[in-house]
Amino acid sequence: MRGTLITLALLPLLAYAQSWCPPGATWTYGTDMLGLFGYAQYIYASDTMVGGQLAHRIDAQGAMSIVGQAPVDHWSQPIAAITLQIGDVVSLWSSTEQEWDTLFWLGAVPGDGWIRADGPYGPCDPPDSLVIVDTTTVVFDGLALRQWTVEQRADGMTMSFESFTERLGWTMNYSPYPACMIVDGPAGMRCYSDQEISVNSTGFGCETLAGLSEHGSSTSLPIFPNPGTTHFTLDVPPGPHTITLFDTTGRVVLQQRTNNERPVINTEALPAGLYRIIVRDDRGGLMGATWVKE
Repeated sequence: MRGTLITLALLPLLAYAQSWCPPGATWTYGTDMLGLFGYAQYIYASDTMVGGQLAHRIDAQGAMSIVGQAPVDHWSQPIAAITLQIGDVVSLWSSTEQEWDTLFWLGAVPGDGWIRADGPYGPCDPPDSLVIVDTTTVVFDGLALRQWTVEQRADGMTMSFESFTERLGWTMNYSPYPACMIVDGPAGMRCYSDQEISVNSTGFGCETLAGLSEHGSSTSLPIFPNPGTTHFTLDVPPGPHTITLFDTTGRVVLQQRTNNERPVINTEALPAGLYRIIVRDDRGGLMGATWVKE
């Protein structure tokens, strides 16, 4: 496997570890990109032999639309991903590199890490260095699952803090965000279900086509001035949040952590244009807004 595991200690496999891709596993992510809103759904369809290994075939379906218009099917590739679990390591198949790359390390403890070199459609540029910074346990439908907080680094800089959970996977996208993402639009996980548990992390429909801003004040994001020039100010609930700005190509142009309920974001270095803002709290809650720099 191309993903290199970097460990501080050798630990035994945890007896309570849950398997990846149990029967019926279905992941649903919201999408929000350039005025299109919708969902992407990933479904464990079957087992398949890849590279001499018995792996998981994960198919995709979903739709996007401009609010008020007819939806369009946005996912044309029937196979979204191929994954493999050996022990505590879950890997993703790169069809271009013809090799496995580490997606999750379910035995990792704080300080452990690995390199994400490949995505499902080609190499990551730059490669990601993922380092575990915290672990906890969460309970869904009476089932205890391990959860990890990960610092994502590229070119020596911290790009984001993400989390992944047994069975559920990554909070924001099927692959670590921002590099090597599969989902078109960083709107986060809405739902997960399998034969034992059902999780809705947003409070609204898994397959709705409306965007984050269409679901009331709980997901809307006050921002001013808008339009603006050198800065903007947000109103967010108490507690830590990650603020991420995306340009019209979906590229991350700014990201920062804050504990301030009225953070002021400096945008002097950004060119004029349209930006999408996603604010995520440490429980996976999401708020979104669109901002214009004049």
